[in-house]
Amino acid sequence: MAIKTVMNLHDFAPSPDVNAAFSGLVAAVVQATVLPNWCNDEVCREVQRRCSLSESEMEMYWSRRIASSTRPQQELEKFWYIDNYRELVRREVGLLGGSGLFLTDSSRAAMIGSGPLPLTAWCLWRQTGAAVDLVDVAPAALAQSRELARAIAWPVGECLVADGAAVALPDSAYDVIYVAGLAGDSAEAKQQIIDNILPALRPGGRIIVRGAHGAKTLLYPAFDPNSLRRVQLLVEYNPDDDIINSVYVYKKG
Repeated sequence: MAIKTVMNLHDFAPSPDVNAAFSGLVAAVVQATVLPNWCNDEVCREVQRRCSLSESEMEMYWSRRIASSTRPQQELEKFWYIDNYRELVRREVGLLGGSGLFLTDSSRAAMIGSGPLPLTAWCLWRQTGAAVDLVDVAPAALAQSRELARAIAWPVGECLVADGAAVALPDSAYDVIYVAGLAGDSAEAKQQIIDNILPALRPGGRIIVRGAHGAKTLLYPAFDPNSLRRVQLLVEYNPDDDIINSVYVYKKG
């Protein structure tokens, strides 16, 4: 029922109907262990496409809403997924530590596919003090990110308009580079990003690639984490609660 409700949507901008449809889908996916038999690859790809469109619209709406507020920090706390972001990043920082990388205020990170509401980057800065650069293919997303950063007094790093597979990052500059769940919709697309960003890792650096597992692949494209070349998979983490994204931690292979 939740899938069919999303499939019947004709607009993806935030509204009571759109919010209810995608909230229902997320709740159903979290509770499920496998996808229904009738949900074939074609249906999954279409639902993923709709989720991506809705996420982009939602992030732009909330980023503008927070940045234009007279009390932006308080407005940020009204965003319904803020605690989810905080918890996911907290777990990721722990996974990085378990792999041997401990982030501090002297660390530097980059986010590939940061979007207009880069809360992963913000949470990482708040939790570790690390400086974070943003990379996104959409100029409007990065322009809005800068507006948001000014509003919430976040000293965001560089904002680079580029595809992750082509961005010119400085060599040996980053302790960790994130690849967002929607950055590269296949293993091969993610491989192209990996190949491009590897030289930017410092010795001992890590790459975090977000993905999805089980029924949660209805929301984000899945890929085989062992299929990526030139890197070694150190950690595979598939949450069994309301955290949606799987987390894969790599080092240079």
